[in-house]
Amino acid sequence: MEVRRIGLLGGESTGKTALAHALADVLPAFVAEEYLRDFVASYGRTPLPHDQEGIYLTQQATVATVVRAAEFADTPWVIADPLPLMTAVYSVAYFDDDSLMSDGIADASSYDVLLWCAPDIPWEPELGIRDGDDYRQRVDTIIAEYVAPVLPLHRIAGSPSTRLTDSLRFAV
Repeated sequence: MEVRRIGLLGGESTGKTALAHALADVLPAFVAEEYLRDFVASYGRTPLPHDQEGIYLTQQATVATVVRAAEFADTPWVIADPLPLMTAVYSVAYFDDDSLMSDGIADASSYDVLLWCAPDIPWEPELGIRDGDDYRQRVDTIIAEYVAPVLPLHRIAGSPSTRLTDSLRFAV
């Protein structure tokens, strides 16, 4: 069986992880979780510009590893929470560096479904990880400017149940 991949995009606190786990329960799917969280926990700091490529490549490797596990387990879907492309988006947002963007877009173009989570839910703090609603909005704008014009993104908004229902329409 060929495993299909769903990639999630969106700024901090846009419901990506909640959506990933809801989709995983319904489809069924495995979730390739965000390496950035592990990075911050391991190093006790947020990334610096020279860390970004390694974070991108580790997220990409994480997705590939989870795909192999899904193949072995005969699980039809893998959800990248988030896409490796999000590291490139964060590089633009925090460091004004778009050097990872073309690789991120090329990688994302190989996914079966791309879901862009809207920042229409209340922002929730997460110490050491989230910077605020202003960055969430900036990230959303960067996705709109760099990514949406070149990739077939499906905008996901509304309540958790609406987000799940809308997302499932694309995972057929």
